[in-house]
Amino acid sequence: MTKIIDIVPPNTSKNNEVRIIKKERVKKRTNFPKILALILFFTLAGTTLAFLIEGRGNVVIYPATKDIGLEEVIYISAQETGIDFEKNIIPGEYFEEKLDFEDAYEATGSDESATKAEGTITVCNEHPSSKPLKLVKDTRFLSSEGELTYKAVGAFTIPAKTGNNPGCVEVSVIAEEVGDNYNINSGTFSVPGLKNTEYYTTIWAELKSDQKIEGGSRSMQRVITEKDIDKAKDLFEEKYLEIAKESLKKNLDEVGTYIYLDEGFKQEFDKFIILGSKGDKVDSFKIQATITTKVLIFRKSDIDKFIEKKLLLSEENRAFVPNSVFKEFAKDESEENTLILKVSAKTYPKISEILILNDIKGQEIEDCKSILKSFPEIKSVDIAASLFWKNRLPKNKDNINIEIDFEK
Repeated sequence: MTKIIDIVPPNTSKNNEVRIIKKERVKKRTNFPKILALILFFTLAGTTLAFLIEGRGNVVIYPATKDIGLEEVIYISAQETGIDFEKNIIPGEYFEEKLDFEDAYEATGSDESATKAEGTITVCNEHPSSKPLKLVKDTRFLSSEGELTYKAVGAFTIPAKTGNNPGCVEVSVIAEEVGDNYNINSGTFSVPGLKNTEYYTTIWAELKSDQKIEGGSRSMQRVITEKDIDKAKDLFEEKYLEIAKESLKKNLDEVGTYIYLDEGFKQEFDKFIILGSKGDKVDSFKIQATITTKVLIFRKSDIDKFIEKKLLLSEENRAFVPNSVFKEFAKDESEENTLILKVSAKTYPKISEILILNDIKGQEIEDCKSILKSFPEIKSVDIAASLFWKNRLPKNKDNINIEIDFEK
């Protein structure tokens, strides 16, 4: 068994008293009052500063608008350089473009082209009578296959046989029908007209090595007809007059500063060549032409000046509502280069922002509204301050923004 002995040190104090020393608790210091004071200070300073800042004001003015209209007969003159307001003359100029065109068209007519084969054959006589034999023009020669027939071009005589040698003569022949199947360079022939005679088996013909029958053909060839030419002319004119016109319009539209009328385009052919004639045996033919296109144009800015002057906008101190001007042009048939101009638009009185700012700066919002509504030029207003606790506009005019709006 293990023993555990607790050893307690002896008390060395003389009076056996135990002295107890009480330790005092140190009180912890805090900064809360200072933090609270700082918060209150900055809050008060921020509030004071906020009320001292003017902020910004925004004023939207909706002016009173008026619908107007205008209809005038105007004259576009290429000889004038300036607007004549009394005579309604607008300066203009001719814009011109010259273009070359070419196109091909099919020939739809047809013509059969056919020829007969011709050549020379050798005709021989082996009849034992030793007598020459005369044969007439158009004597027929039948190929050994029995398919091709040729005729003698003229009358001829076949010499008599000499000893063991047959009498022979060269005869010009022509095919009985057209076609390239009659073109041959070898073969033997019988004379069907001698059938049932003693000469039938002793008279014959052949193509020698240096002989041939050729030149036969049959083909279908296209031909230009009068209808082809008329149709091609119509198609060409319709297509390329429009292309030439659109090309000139595109160039004008790209510039973007001119006005023109579709009815004002003038076109003419400086050259018109048909490369083919009626009866020509070709598959197609071409047309070449040069087209000059021109149109009288005038400037958009001149029309705007004319309209403004006629409507007396400057004298009445008015302006157009943006995107409200609609112009329409119509050709006046009574005289060349004369147009009817129709205009509809909205106008509004020009408002002096300086005068308005002097009246409303530093005023309460409701007072500002009353002041602005008293202007006959103003239909209504919207006013707002950027700081929600502010109920008045800044005293500094630079902090007030004025907008003109027409949507309300």
